[in-house]
Amino acid sequence: MRKNLLRLSIVLLIGCFIIAGWGMLIWQARQSAAVSIPNGDLIRLHVLANSDKPQDQQLKLKVRDVVIAYLAPYLGKAESTEEARSVIHSRKAEIIAAAQAVVKENGAAYSVDLQEGMFEFPVKAYGDLVLPAGKYEAVRILLGDAQGKNWWCVLFPPLCFIDAANATAVPGVKMENDKKADAGKVELRWKFVEWLNN
Repeated sequence: MRKNLLRLSIVLLIGCFIIAGWGMLIWQARQSAAVSIPNGDLIRLHVLANSDKPQDQQLKLKVRDVVIAYLAPYLGKAESTEEARSVIHSRKAEIIAAAQAVVKENGAAYSVDLQEGMFEFPVKAYGDLVLPAGKYEAVRILLGDAQGKNWWCVLFPPLCFIDAANATAVPGVKMENDKKADAGKVELRWKFVEWLNN
């Protein structure tokens, strides 16, 4: 009887520690997930394709890559939205020239325009950061007629590299060798659990 009471007390104590530990982990996860950036503290990039034709959509992504690669070293040094805005504005001609070079290299003959201002955006998630729908400061790159699907990210602070909405999940494939490896599974046993059962 006394031995069973001791075991029960130990199990309850361990259970309390586990519950407290899980509670702390959940609390920490909620605290770290609460990322908030006011609309006025960021600048978005918005690239609009000429049309929805596959070649125009591919070209849009190439222009995006060139613009981000060009601006990344400059915006990485910016410490404020005002500084980032100044960098973008002072390099407007170079941004357009880089985009036009990509358009020309790919055999397209349409124009490239760049607009700076406040534009309407839908809700968008970047990792743990969720930006609600609304007006945001942005740099818009219009390719040709700008009637195709668009692409956007956050230039400052630089979040373009974690654009989760354009990521593609690749389903896992179970190979025959994996099935053979599963056949020799190891059985884990806890000495504590065995002690409780005795």
